Amino acid sequence: MDSFWVIVLFILFAVLSDRTGKKKPVPKRRVPDLGRRPLPDITGPESEPEQIKLEIPELRGAPPLPEINTSVQVQAEDEIAAQQARYQEMLRQKRKREQQAARETEAKAAAQRHVESTPSLNDMQQAVVWAEILGKPRALQRRR
Repeated sequence: MDSFWVIVLFILFAVLSDRTGKKKPVPKRRVPDLGRRPLPDITGPESEPEQIKLEIPELRGAPPLPEINTSVQVQAEDEIAAQQARYQEMLRQKRKREQQAARETEAKAAAQRHVESTPSLNDMQQAVVWAEILGKPRALQRRR
């Protein structure tokens, strides 16, 4: 019940303080009077043959202006880029030749290992003899 009286008192205070005129009135919103004003005269670009140059003041903290390369500088940069491209191509060809040589030597080494690992007639004869010596005794072998 106490909160009810507090709310009623607040509402009465708000209403009475508004009627006494102590609060500032809200200003009325201004409506633009565009229809009553005359339009300014606008001249086209053909009526002004002389162009006006505007000076742009230097700004503090602005980024620096980009450097503009002249044709001599551009040609020099192109020549340097061409030299670098030729050098990179030469390095690629050199690496390619080195890789090709490495593959060839690997192929030769593999062929040599294959030739060395191929058993000869004498090696096969010795293999049969050793199989007989190291194999199971004939007595323990299964008969057919």
